[in-house]
Amino acid sequence: MAEVTLTLDSGDERQIVVPVRVGRVLDEAGIAFPCPVDDAFDAIHALEGRVCFAMITEILSRRDHAVDELRRKLLSYGFRTEEIEPAIARAQSHRFVDDSRFAGYFIEERLRRGWGRRRIEAELVRKGVDLEAVPGYPERYFSEEDDLARARAALERKTVPSERAFEKLVRFLVTRGFSYGIASDAVRDRLADD
Repeated sequence: MAEVTLTLDSGDERQIVVPVRVGRVLDEAGIAFPCPVDDAFDAIHALEGRVCFAMITEILSRRDHAVDELRRKLLSYGFRTEEIEPAIARAQSHRFVDDSRFAGYFIEERLRRGWGRRRIEAELVRKGVDLEAVPGYPERYFSEEDDLARARAALERKTVPSERAFEKLVRFLVTRGFSYGIASDAVRDRLADD
């Protein structure tokens, strides 16, 4: 956080705390003075809103984010909720941020990495995505046959332990997000092959 100090005509000083990024912009550009204190505060808050939106576009240039994940990130940078919400609404109106698009991409990418349904769902919930709002969820993304095939593929790269193999391999798959039923079926198939 950065602290901006306004010196009044009377010699008194007023401070306002702003995100560091806003403080840098104020330091470079400044506000046209002299002006009334209320106008200065309004100008600073308007600048905070513009910088918040610019920060959203910068964050999204690296990778897509869920709305709630973006909100938490902006709060961690010190932006106020009063500035974050309009900036996020503007980003949504321009379709820069969209939870359904994010969830679809996230699910497909994690499926390619061999994650199971439960782990994907837990991660999406942690990122603040409402799974019921995702079109075609879960039928479009998950089937028992595909889950079993991904679990088998994950086991192909894993060496079979010499002791308690069934237990350890099932635990391995469950931690990757597969249900116990899928994990145990895949492990039985793998152990039967060896």
